[in-house]
Amino acid sequence: MIHKKHLKGSSDITALFHFAFYGGSILKKIYRTIDDVLRSPWVAMQPAERASVLTDRVLRSTKLEDSIYADLRDGDEALDAIEQSAGEKLRSFPALSRDVYQSFYSLMPKRREETELSTEARTFNANILDHITGSEDYPTLKNICEGRELPAYEAAAEFISRTAGELDRLLGRLGGEKSALQTLEKLELAQQQAQNNLAALLERMRKSKGQNAALEQAVLAAASSAESKRRQVEAVGKLVDAAAAKNKEAVRALVQQAVSSATEKAKEVQGVLSAWGNDTGSMEKNAVNTELLSLVRQSKELRDISQYLGRFRDIFAQGKHNGYAYGRGEKYSLELGRDLSRAITSELAMLAAPETAPLFLRKYQRRQLKQYRRREPIYKGAGDMICCLDESGSTCGDAAAWGKAVALTLLETAADGGRKFALVHFSGTGSIQTNLFLPRQYGVEDKLCAAETFLGGGTDFETPLREAVRLMDAEGFENADVVFITDGICNLPEDYLETLRAEQAKRRFTVTGVLLDSGSPGMEFSLKAFCRNLYRTSELLGDEIVRELVKKRV
Repeated sequence: MIHKKHLKGSSDITALFHFAFYGGSILKKIYRTIDDVLRSPWVAMQPAERASVLTDRVLRSTKLEDSIYADLRDGDEALDAIEQSAGEKLRSFPALSRDVYQSFYSLMPKRREETELSTEARTFNANILDHITGSEDYPTLKNICEGRELPAYEAAAEFISRTAGELDRLLGRLGGEKSALQTLEKLELAQQQAQNNLAALLERMRKSKGQNAALEQAVLAAASSAESKRRQVEAVGKLVDAAAAKNKEAVRALVQQAVSSATEKAKEVQGVLSAWGNDTGSMEKNAVNTELLSLVRQSKELRDISQYLGRFRDIFAQGKHNGYAYGRGEKYSLELGRDLSRAITSELAMLAAPETAPLFLRKYQRRQLKQYRRREPIYKGAGDMICCLDESGSTCGDAAAWGKAVALTLLETAADGGRKFALVHFSGTGSIQTNLFLPRQYGVEDKLCAAETFLGGGTDFETPLREAVRLMDAEGFENADVVFITDGICNLPEDYLETLRAEQAKRRFTVTGVLLDSGSPGMEFSLKAFCRNLYRTSELLGDEIVRELVKKRV
């Protein structure tokens, strides 16, 4: 029985803990004779079973995955501070950080056996990971992060930050009280020490010749101590398991909140890199991607555009894919890239073994797969492109972000065809700013600068149309394809309309109008007079308009 002085003011778990460490003098003998001990399960236990090294890592990882994580983790002082603070309450917390990343990033997360895990990893970390994979947002999160370094790492860091803030509550929910898991770990350590002591005494007794009363008494005491501690561990373990079962829904809710935050973070990173990265599939940690994340996070305008641009670039990539004529060109050399249709057989063979699949993924992400090079004709697209973008005050906000995303998608379309591109920002009379993008003569910084431009003011159509004609004259824009995006009304003077039509006939350029009128589907508009094709957001979804614009230009 447990003495009353150890129960006063304590929970059941704390009382059992005191009993384990201070109650030795009142333990009754469980084994009364040496024959009782020799008939017990302790005799059959092998020392090697008790000497196994336990780990805080619940999930297995390859050396390559460990190397990737170490590179991502390098210099992250914020996560260092979080892990250090949380590690004072839960020793296995840093290992949880690594496992959360692994569960997001790995193609095939593999768990260790429970017998390999430390007490805290088995009772806390494994529980948290179970709730993560069972959360409603996990499929979405996994789809974004799997095989993508930066989204997986940023999402894991967000999850760990949220979890650290709720650590006291989680420890209480999963253990019955905050110190329960530490108590259980100490009890298991005491049990291990008692078992090791008993094993050593039994081994001495096997080797001794004849009876040794003192040794037998020591074996009796050690066996009783080991059995007592085993029962204490079993009792506390049941209390911890009962607390986890009782509070399962509360823990699930806390983890779900953290997973939801991690999913939003992953979407943000994916959106930024998909929108502004030179390679929409490359989401590894490098100087370019790190700088992009930093710049976009500091600009609300860029963040708003990112919500559309990544998706629009996907539409462009799909339109381009559908327009390809496969099999063109003669194989004549090898190059590095990520075109699976041209990858050599030995590279694809890495997918056959789980050990080499991560290496294939790494090479694919970094465009380092060996693939056949083809000789293909180089040609220029149908005509240079000019996008006139309305930046009057009424477009401020979502309409401006959507229009910029469309313009930047058209820029990518032009670049793919080797065409010149001009973005003409316009608002009131005489208010314009033009960004020129000549093939292979601009970078991401130029696109970011153009995206952050916003003029404000009224609406005048004549000024940007005159600028478009000037670009054809002064900058050599040939067979120009003009896209005119606006949310407003501006009636052009009849004499200028006549001049414009004459210029269109002379220079063989067309104008496609996009009217942002989703809030006013019945309003009159003045694009008919000079636009060959018209798209209205009141009649088509934004993505459908982009799909139509891209389809006609790839």
